[in-house]
This record gives sequence, C-alpha cells and structure tokens, in this order.
Amino acid sequence: MTTTSISLLIICVFAFVPLLIGELSRNESAETTDDFILNNRKLGTFPMYMTVFATWMSIFAFMGGVAYFYEKGPIYMTTIGWDILFAVLFIVIGRRIWHYGKQYGYVTPTDFFDDIYGSKMLNVLVIGIIIICNAIYLQVQITGGLLIIQIASNGTIEWYIAGIVFFAILVIYMWAGGLRAVARIDIFYGILLIAAILSAGFYLINVAGGYREVFVQIIEEDPANVSMAGSDGNHMVMLWISLFVIVPVGVFMGPHIWIRNYAAESEKNFNALPLLLSLSSIICIGTLFVGSAALVLVDSIDNPDSILISLMKEYAGPYFFIFLIIGMYAAIFSSANSQVHALAVVYTMDIHKRYINDKTPDKKLLFITRIAILIVAGISYVVLLAVHNNIFDMGVTAMGGLAQLIVPVLGGFFWKKSKPRGAIAGLLAGEIVFLICLLQGAGLEDSSIYALAGLIVNACFFIMISLIDKPRIKVEEKIEMYRREYRSKDY
Repeated sequence: MTTTSISLLIICVFAFVPLLIGELSRNESAETTDDFILNNRKLGTFPMYMTVFATWMSIFAFMGGVAYFYEKGPIYMTTIGWDILFAVLFIVIGRRIWHYGKQYGYVTPTDFFDDIYGSKMLNVLVIGIIIICNAIYLQVQITGGLLIIQIASNGTIEWYIAGIVFFAILVIYMWAGGLRAVARIDIFYGILLIAAILSAGFYLINVAGGYREVFVQIIEEDPANVSMAGSDGNHMVMLWISLFVIVPVGVFMGPHIWIRNYAAESEKNFNALPLLLSLSSIICIGTLFVGSAALVLVDSIDNPDSILISLMKEYAGPYFFIFLIIGMYAAIFSSANSQVHALAVVYTMDIHKRYINDKTPDKKLLFITRIAILIVAGISYVVLLAVHNNIFDMGVTAMGGLAQLIVPVLGGFFWKKSKPRGAIAGLLAGEIVFLICLLQGAGLEDSSIYALAGLIVNACFFIMISLIDKPRIKVEEKIEMYRREYRSKDY
C-alpha cells in the first residue's frame, strides 16, 4: 500500500470515528432538549474533564501558542498559571453555577442573569456579548483549520472544499447526539491532541539539536528569548498579568463552559476536575519545545501561525506528519463543536423561546436547536472569507469580551447590593473601553491589556451604580436567599 493510500486511510478513520460515536450516542439519546443540550444533567467526572480540557486546549493553544513563543519568547509558559486559575474557577464559581442551574432549571448563562437581576435590557446585552464573542472564537478554530489544509496540501485543496468537509462532520454528529456525542468525541480528540502536542515538541527539539543545545543557542542569540519580560520589559510584565486574568476568565464565561457546569452529574465533579486540569498543564512543554526549536530552525516566516505545520512538513516523515495534522484537527474540532453547540442553544433558548414563542413545545425546540446548529455552521462558513487575523490575537479578543461577564456574575453570587442597572452600566462601560482601546491602541496584540482595563472600569461602574441606585428588594432578597441555600449544602 502506498504512502498516500495509508495517509488517506488514517484521515478517513479520523473522520469516521466521530460519526460512529455520534450515531451510538443518538441511539442512547432521548428526544428532549434537556438531553440534547445538557445530557440530562448526568455528565460524569471523566467525560466532563475531557470535554472541558479538549475545549480549553483549542487551536489557540496549539498553533497560536507556538507562534507566541516564536515572536515573544517564553511568556506563553504563563499558561500554566492560566490553567490553574481556570481550574480554581470551577471550585469558586463552577460549582455554584451547577447548583443554581440544577436547583432553578437554568440552561444558558442568560437564565442566571434573568433569574438574579430580572432585567430584560441586561438579558439582551448578555445575549449580544455571548453571540458576538463566541462567533469570533469559532472563527479562530476555522481559520486554523483552513491554514493547516492549505499548507499541508500545498494549496491543492481549496478552502471551500475543506470548509464543507469540516462543517459537515460537526453538524452530523452534533445533530445525532447533542452534548452526549460532543463529550464522548472530545475524549477521542483530547487523547489525540495530547499525543500530538507532546510528540511534536520532543521531535522538533531533537531535530534542532536537543533541548540543551537549543537553549544555549537561543540564549547566545538573545537572552530575551528565555526571559519572561522579554525585550519589552515592563510591557511584557503587564501583558503577562493581563493574559493570566483575561484568558481563563474569558473562556470560563463562554456559554459552552456554562453548559458543561450545568450538565455535571454531581458536586463530586468539581472535586476532581480542578486537579485534573492543573495536571494537564504538562502538555505546555510540547508547545515550549516547538516554539524554542523554531527559533533555531526558522530564520523568518510570513505567518507565525504556520510555524508548527511548516516545520513538521519539512522535517517529519509522512505518517508522523499526518498524525500531527490529525492532532491539530482534534484541537480544532473539540473547540469548534462546543462553540457551534453553544451558539445554537443560545439562539433556541435565549432568543426563540424567550422572545419569539415562549410556548413552543419541547419537541419543536429540539428541532429548532438542530436547525440552529446547521445555520450557525453555515454562517460561519460564509464568514470565512472575511477572516484574516492572527489566531492568538483574535482568540484573546474574543475572550476579552466574554471576560466582562464575570463582574455581574460575582455580584449575583456574593454581593446582595448588586443591581441590574449596575450590571448594565458596568458591562457597557467595560465593553466600550475595550473596543475603543482596540480601535485607537497599538492593535490586537495588546488586546488582553485592553480587556483588563475594560474589566477594571466595568467593576468600578458596577459597584458605583449599584451603591447609588435605589434599593432592589427582590434582587437583594434573592441573592441572599440563594447564598444561604447554597451554604446549607456544605459542599
């Protein structure tokens, strides 16, 4: 059998396995929105860990991380800090989201805001932020996927053909099994992406001469290559701080993570999940090794996002190269499926049911969710032509917008003086500051700093307006009653 035939066989297996898992999941599914969206709130600890991990380790962390190492030095290794903060958020906030969701029947993030604050204007604002930022993050995955296809095939496979295949696989297995299928397939994707990141890192560092030789050489070339502060000094320190906050908070505020928190089987999920996510940071060694090896092996490159795939194409054997492509696509699919699923759920439950027809039967809502998956995928496919940004910077921009939601969330959980007007004013102020900084500042590369500035302004407005606004007895009583009820569980 020729190399080409074996390569095609491997790719076909990669495409077939998710479809098979989707079909098996369909056979176990009940035709209800609760099952399709939340797996009947019975998502076990290991499947929850794998689907959260696989979603967290997107192409943003794969190709974007390597590019960041190459351009800015080891500041990306602070991702270990992001991972730990992301894990801690499941203890501090995730378990509360799960409890409130189970107790009061939440399905989307907007359900929480609506129940706590009772403001239609706030609901609309939250829905808008979620849809826009989630759509941007979905485009990050698609951009990475098409870049891989173009480089791997030397441009012989057109983007529109790759896009059709990309979305067809996603739509088929999500249509069949909903969150159950997504979570199970993410186990498969998670294993592949771990193996791909680590093996690529160790392979390329050896190609470059071994880790000792590589680091000696890049230090001789420029000590900034191994300095967290890099050549930009204090600016890089500020960048480290902003990335540490914005990336994990932004991802955690995404609707796909809310849905996974709601879907957890019990509070025990949140005991093991933080430790598992923290230990998973070990895969960042692979990203570090690839980015460091690239400093030795690559003199210059037009698009830093293409470094990993270009190096493997040049130095790896055909089978290893195909395996890496599959691992990279596992990272893409494991995030893209969550984004498409979440956007479809937000449309169905937050727009159609909330504003178009609140009496829609459950069976019809299930059908609408499936149609929404198809429409979201179709729109994303069309938007591909307009996307030409750096993967890492575009991802941080999406997270920066979502991160603003953490302020009214913390208020709704912990501060009884929180007011809906404070939440609205804070979100608007934070997002406007973030947008103005993006438009008037140095560009997307500083987007995490701009997002942090927006977050600070957001918090100030939220606290100030909440303090001066007239008392909202129902909101205060509800926040306090929910807090007491949660504490009584002694989780």
